[in-house]
Amino acid sequence: MKRCVILALDNCPLSSVSGPMEILLLACRLAGVKDWSIEIVAENQLQLPCNGGVSLTAHQRITDVKQADLLIIGAIGDPRMRPEGIAPQTLQWIQALQQQGSQLVSICTGAYVLACAGVLSGKRVTSHWAVIDWLAQQFPDCDWQPGAMLTQDGQVACSGGASAYQDMSLLLVRQYFGEVIARQVAKSVLIDLDRHSQLQYASFMPQRQHQDHLIHHVQDWLEQHGCEQFTQQDLAELINLSERQFKRRFKQAVQQTPLVYIQALRMEVAKKALETTLKQVDVIARECGYEDVRFFRELFKRNTGLAPSEYRGKFGISGA
Repeated sequence: MKRCVILALDNCPLSSVSGPMEILLLACRLAGVKDWSIEIVAENQLQLPCNGGVSLTAHQRITDVKQADLLIIGAIGDPRMRPEGIAPQTLQWIQALQQQGSQLVSICTGAYVLACAGVLSGKRVTSHWAVIDWLAQQFPDCDWQPGAMLTQDGQVACSGGASAYQDMSLLLVRQYFGEVIARQVAKSVLIDLDRHSQLQYASFMPQRQHQDHLIHHVQDWLEQHGCEQFTQQDLAELINLSERQFKRRFKQAVQQTPLVYIQALRMEVAKKALETTLKQVDVIARECGYEDVRFFRELFKRNTGLAPSEYRGKFGISGA
């Protein structure tokens, strides 16, 4: 008998818990397998609130679960909004299952829970693109992969944004039931099989939660003039620093070098132009500050995982 338990924490997005359960149950049915147990577990109360005011009734409490072949941690929303952290007894329970050889899987920000339990140390891992930089600051001993839709390192697997539960569930179906059943499941629930990166869905979110007013001034200036022609020396002179001082101070405040920050800002402008206009790519490149269109294309693909034309075809008005 294979046992899968899915941990649901208070205020979790329901789909990150019910979604994997439904897909695994479908795989069991298609494979004609009856020796699987799939249960939702909660920390204390079986009845727990989920995102949007929906309530969920769990099958068991974690204290009732001493063994599992597969442990899936559902998403928890934005971990930065959980000042209370994760209960010590929950972390100890995860550690105990890992020591017994359970496969550990996180959906979206469920990776925060596994990181708090110390089971991601030294491993290639991922999470939702919007929080992965913060997670990398909190848990620098983990090898965070910002663009990855899925990661798998030994007995630990992680997925990106919340809807990536579909991609993770298919990975698990392949592992436990084989490729044929995985393709049948994908067709049954209309899941794309070619989603390998979450970069194409990410948006640039400048780090502004610092107290350096000079760097805030530079960021304000870049919001208005970021696609113009200027040098990092120009930015340094804007706040009366040497270029070396500016680069060091900017990275300390923003957690990115000025060059990476400027490129990300410009790529966000380029994405909006591709989504909302029919301008030629070379025109967009120049408007974003790049005379070398080839370099612009390379940089765009590095940032999004897609060529500009592919991005427009997927998200632009011409692809509607």
